[in-house]
Amino acid sequence: MVAGAVAAAMVGGTALAATAAQLIAARQQNYKQIGKAFKAVNDELKKDSPSVDTLRGNARTLDQLARRVPGWFPKGTGPEAGVKTAALPVIWQKPAEFRAAAARLAAAARALDAAAAKGDVAQVRTATGALGGACKNCHQSFKAQG
Repeated sequence: MVAGAVAAAMVGGTALAATAAQLIAARQQNYKQIGKAFKAVNDELKKDSPSVDTLRGNARTLDQLARRVPGWFPKGTGPEAGVKTAALPVIWQKPAEFRAAAARLAAAARALDAAAAKGDVAQVRTATGALGGACKNCHQSFKAQG
């Protein structure tokens, strides 16, 4: 989908703006899903008896989405697109650093998913903290604050 949208974006200026807007909107929707799943895990962990099924489902969502993050930032979908986005230009200026941060996020989400799959709530707590740290790292480095 992204490759096709990017190819269509090269046709003309108007198509680029529309395509960039669509890609940015999709990226933002994906991040909302990540936020919702992460909140659900944290909320569940606050309970006296967390539901392992709830933890598993949300950890699976986080794992699946986190590994896709690098593909959500094709060239032309930053602030230069003229569409509201919190993505900082450094994402495209230092792509190796961004990919490394995204890989840390994916690894943390994978670890959370593995802990939840085992049903180990204590390990889920630890993995949730690590995932939060990976999220925070990207937010501080690659996302406009405010």
